[in-house]
Amino acid sequence: MSELANPILAVVLTVILVSPVSASLMAAPSPTDSIVAQEMAPTMAANGGLTAAEQGGRFRLVSTTSNVPVDGTGTLALTFVNIGDAVTNASILATSPNESVRFGPDQNATEFIGPWASGERRSMTFDILAEEFAETRSYPFQAVIAYTAANGSRVRTAPFTFTVQPSEQIRLERFEVSSIRSNVQVGDSGTIAVTIENTGPDVEDAIVTLQSRSRNIRLGRTQNATQFVGEWASNEDITFEFEATATNNTVVASYPFSVAVSYQANGTRTRTTTELFGVIPNAEQSFALQNVTSTLRVGDEGRVTGAVVNTGPRTVQDGVLILETNTTTLRPEERSYPLGTIPAGERRPFRFDINAINATNAGPRELTFRVVYRNREGEWTASDPLQAPIRVGNKREPFVVDPVAASFGGDESGVLRVQVSNNAGKPLTNVTVRLQVDEPLTSDDPNAYVGVLSPNESRTAAFQLTVEDEAIPGRHPATVTITYETPNGERRVAGPYQVPVQVERERGPGFPVVATVAVIAAVLVAVGWWLRRGT
Repeated sequence: MSELANPILAVVLTVILVSPVSASLMAAPSPTDSIVAQEMAPTMAANGGLTAAEQGGRFRLVSTTSNVPVDGTGTLALTFVNIGDAVTNASILATSPNESVRFGPDQNATEFIGPWASGERRSMTFDILAEEFAETRSYPFQAVIAYTAANGSRVRTAPFTFTVQPSEQIRLERFEVSSIRSNVQVGDSGTIAVTIENTGPDVEDAIVTLQSRSRNIRLGRTQNATQFVGEWASNEDITFEFEATATNNTVVASYPFSVAVSYQANGTRTRTTTELFGVIPNAEQSFALQNVTSTLRVGDEGRVTGAVVNTGPRTVQDGVLILETNTTTLRPEERSYPLGTIPAGERRPFRFDINAINATNAGPRELTFRVVYRNREGEWTASDPLQAPIRVGNKREPFVVDPVAASFGGDESGVLRVQVSNNAGKPLTNVTVRLQVDEPLTSDDPNAYVGVLSPNESRTAAFQLTVEDEAIPGRHPATVTITYETPNGERRVAGPYQVPVQVERERGPGFPVVATVAVIAAVLVAVGWWLRRGT
């Protein structure tokens, strides 16, 4: 994001650099933003040392901003950077140990972060209030980051310590600003709500004028907006909501606005002085991908699965995950996957069926996704690109073919049997095997229907085969091609697969014939001897 638009506030936030580990000043604080470098390692284990999981977690508190007036409500913004290893399921617990300045009715507030990449900077905002008895001095606050380390253990950092200083009450002569709230997100539209109390007598025909002093946040198409109030009773609080848009260059910091009220009283038109206050936009809507896996292989259809995490800060409606690809070798069956409503901190699973054609190169690839959703105005908005590394596996034949009965004699007819095994890793249907042979082999019935093959299942295909009498003994080539349907109904052809047919030597008048003649001769000799003996 680009520079701040020189924000001016009536609120001063002072950050105290206190750290059990280390703390160093990065830049001098401005009247509206305190820029700090407060670095935290994880908390100590019970034995005083860091566990293996904890050694990777390090964060730095980069900046803090607030705009809460005494006897009013406002916003506290914190920005951290992860200077350690990537973590998951991160969240931030902010705590106020005092009653004067706190998080609404509570003294604690939690913000979900989700996956947090190494080097990534994340900002979060909290609603805070300052009581009527609060003073314009620094009040101590703390923040702790909890996350899941790479080995699955849950880790908490040591506390980050900073202070919040409420500003003086924002008075417009006989009016007082008591609340400043904004749900405007960086790069999106939202509402700025300003609550003003009439602390004087009743007035009529009041006009509240709000002006943005920064080009980063606009009120509609301009920098100014007005709202009309017919009658404004004494001691009445009125909340004025202004539609606003923050540019993509906006950051989570305090941006200057001015407010003034004109009104009719006792027949006279009067305008108050103009007072300044700060508006802090929420962080840009962000998403993360988790557990992205791929079963893609060259020449086959596979699946990419994973989960989309809404890392906040708000719930999104009608979410759709879009797969963007500029390659012609990876061909998704569909390029969008509906996610529906995703509250902040929750995740939705997704899957894409993708065909990696034969021209695809095996190896690592990077897929690009975007989440498209409706913003508060019902307009379609797209997230920043989300990158997911995957791997395309080497080509794998969908079948393994082995001969079972493939030995024949010359001038012989019989049955050729081959075993067909499913090597595709998914069920295949309508499997049909076709035999292809050349002379001296012929087949009058070259087709065999196998039907359904589950993963790793084998079945036998049988073919009628005739060997001509002139066939030379030895191996003769035969091939089979296999047609089948994938789980999504696509018809494919695999092969050809080699099936050698062994032709044996022709069985001639060898030992069995000679032996038969010898036996007959022996019998005749014996009969002759017996006859001579009888005479």
